[in-house]
Parts: sequence; C-alpha cells; structure tokens
Amino acid sequence: MTSIEPARKRLRRLARALHSCTAIPGAKGFVRDRKGNATMLVAFAMPMLIGGGGMAIDFGQYYLWKRELQYANDQAAIAAAWEVLDSGSTAKMSDRAKNAFSVNEQITADFNTDPSVKLANYAGGVGNSVIVTSSATKRLPFTSFFTKNATTVSVSSQAAFTGGATISSCMIAVDEHSGGAVTIGGNAVFTAQCGIAALSDSAKVCTGGYDAGGNCLGWTGEDAISDNGNSYEIKAGSIATAGTVSDTLTAKAEANGDTVIEHASNLADPFAGIDAPSSEGVAPGTYVCKATGKKTKETIDAFNEGKAETDRLVLGTAYPGVYEGGLSLGCDTVFKSGLYFIRDGTLTINGNYTVQSEGGVMFVLEDGANFKINGGADINLSGMDEAELQDLGYTADEAHKINTMLIFEAEGNDAKHGNTLNGNSNTFLNGALYTKNNILDLSGTADVANACLLLVASKVHLTGTLNMTKWCKDPPNHPTTIIYGNVSLVA
Repeated sequence: MTSIEPARKRLRRLARALHSCTAIPGAKGFVRDRKGNATMLVAFAMPMLIGGGGMAIDFGQYYLWKRELQYANDQAAIAAAWEVLDSGSTAKMSDRAKNAFSVNEQITADFNTDPSVKLANYAGGVGNSVIVTSSATKRLPFTSFFTKNATTVSVSSQAAFTGGATISSCMIAVDEHSGGAVTIGGNAVFTAQCGIAALSDSAKVCTGGYDAGGNCLGWTGEDAISDNGNSYEIKAGSIATAGTVSDTLTAKAEANGDTVIEHASNLADPFAGIDAPSSEGVAPGTYVCKATGKKTKETIDAFNEGKAETDRLVLGTAYPGVYEGGLSLGCDTVFKSGLYFIRDGTLTINGNYTVQSEGGVMFVLEDGANFKINGGADINLSGMDEAELQDLGYTADEAHKINTMLIFEAEGNDAKHGNTLNGNSNTFLNGALYTKNNILDLSGTADVANACLLLVASKVHLTGTLNMTKWCKDPPNHPTTIIYGNVSLVA
C-alpha cells in the first residue's frame, strides 16, 4: 500500500463524521451561518491596515526630511562654488557653504550633521567643482518600533564652476555684432599686456558634426576676435569677448600666458551715455605755420590785433576752436590747451614734425571727420584731466569716466574714411581715443610706447608691422571689468 492510502482513509472518516453531525437538530443551520465572516476578515486585515498607514506616515516624513536636506545641500554646494570662483581661494569655501546650508533648512536643523565640503574634479577639469555631503538621523515612529534604530537620510550635491576673472583693457571694439571686430595679422606685435576686449557676440560654431579625430566637419559664423596669418606676436594679458576668439589666436595667446575669455556677458563701452562737447557758438580755430606770404601775415596781424603780448599768435601754435574741413599740420606744432572741433575733414599729423600739447587738449570729430596720425612725427599729446573736463561742464562722475579724453567722436559722426594710427612715429599719446562709429587701423610701423593710451573704436585692426610693446603702469583711464563666471549644479 502506498503512503497516500492512510491519508485517504482519514479524510473519509472525517467526512463521515461531519455528515453525521448534520443529523443533529439545528446543526445544519449552524454550519450554513456566515454572519461572523466580515468580523473575521476585518480582524485579519487590521494589522495590515495599521501597518500600511504607519509605513505611509514614516515614508512621508522620510521624504520630507530628504527633500529639505537636499535643497539645503544644493544651495551649500552652489554657494561654495561661487566662493571659490569669486575669491580664487578655498579659504572660506566651507564657511560660505555652511551658512547657505543653515539658512535653507528648518525641519532637519536639530538633528542634521554639518555639511562636508571638498574641492573635486569635473568633466576632465582639475579642481573645478565642489562636492557637499550631509545627513540627518532621527527615529521614525512606526519603523523604529520594529527596527529599534533611528533612520539616517544622506544627500550629496556637486556644483561645477567655470570662468571668472578681473580684467583691464586698453583696446576695446564696441561693435556689438560684427565678426572680426578685433583682427590681428601681418607682422604686428602687440605685447603690451594691457588687455583686448570686443563687445561683439559674433561666434564661430561647429554645425557639421565631428569626425573620428574630433575635427569639425563644417563651421558657421565668424569669430568676434580673429587673426589673419600667423606671423604676428601677441601677449595681451587678457583677451575677452561676448562672442568667440579664433582657435589659432587663442592657442598663441594662451601659450604666452594670456587669459582668453569667450561669451562674456558684461563687457561694456566705458564711455556709453556721455556726449562729446558741442561746437555750437564756438569760434573758428587758428593755426599758422609759415612766416612768409601776404595771407599769412594778414592772418597773424588780424589775430594779434588788440591782444596782450602773452596772447599773441605764435607761428607753429594751434589755438582751440572749430576747424572746418580739417586740420593738417605743416611744421613743428604746439597745441594750446582746449577743445579742437574737426569738422567734415581730417586731423592729419604727419611728416617729420615735433608735435606736443601745452596742457590738456581734446579733438572732437564732427560731420564726417576722422584722424590720421602717421609719418615720422615725434608726438607727445595729453588729453584733458578731470578738473579741465569739469570746467567744460561735465559732472564729477562724467569727468572721471572720460578722464584724459584726447580724441572724442561726436554722436552720429559718419566718417568718410576710417581712422589711422601708423607710420614710424615716436608716439606718446596719453589719453583715450574714442571713435565708436568708425574703424581704427593700427598699421604701418607705428611704435606706440610708454603711453597711457586707451583705444575704443567700432572695430580695431592691428596689421602691417605694428609694434606696441609698452604701456604706462597704473593708467588712470583703463576700465576694469569683472567677468562673471558660471556655476551650475551637476549632481
């Protein structure tokens, strides 16, 4: 007999016994009565209902802690990254992170740990991110009844940072959209280390994808700061633009220790919003070079009539006023202090003449005027200082901004030709040259040395055998710009 047979016999005996029970009066009704079923089901389900509710409450509490802790931790990481970016140091990184952490938490404030802050590498960079970790530990009412332990919530945040610098610029192109706003080429030498900036947002972008070697298969757009050839020499100190810088220029500049910043968002025209002086009601200026000829003598006699000896016209001396059709120097010249309005013509300084200013001067370009400084002239010109500018009616703040303004292009001046600074000059220009509507060509063999010079133009082209190697220390008029970096939460 198999082992199943005894079990079958027992089941048969049980069935016969139950059948016999139904023969007892009232037993059938008892067996069929289901009134207590709901109570039994509720009794069996109650532990699961209570347990589910308890777990729901605990998990809600857990995720509330985690959400607040994560937010506070994220803010701590971002604050720490900004601290490193702004100060260039990790000295106060942890303090700033902990302050941001404490400000952004409430519920977990009594049972969290102090955040741990450390510098980390990100996306191939070195020390270019901050990782912050923190935790909070406390007993959950329901869960701890079974585990007998507290629950710990742990979070981690990583914030990466890029860019950030404080730069000073002696050469600024203010055109906001053109490609090649600053262009360097030929055998130009620019090693003055005083900074180049372009407000242009023009950018060269790879839109054709990349091959297996990482080479772009198709470019669109133009770089805001570009180069032409590779014979030039560059050591600018800093090169910044709202757009992009050509790869070859970037490589050469960075190899010489320059800081190259692209997509800068806060570059600005240092003279924006300030108008040039007006020539309305200003008398014509006077300038005489040659002592021979009837016309020259008549000019001198007319100018000197009724004037004291100290105010009389001197040959080779230029006097402030309006110069209709331009002003071209023809001998060694001294400019008296004051305003020179060049109207519908060219300010031309060339030849082998010595040119200097007696006090601060300002040349104002109007009605299509431009300037051309070249040839073999020995030049020493200085712009107006703040006191002289305030005497013209500028406020103290305006005078400070345009301090030492030497050449000032009036609003709407549409020059027929661009402006040129070239030649083989021993040139000392102490001041600012501002031609926001027109191109400034620095070419030829211009040798601009030891000058407190600030060049601001629509576009700036550095070509030929340009040689700019030295600038004065601590110039009074070079704008300082804080280039804001970027911080992003990456994990």
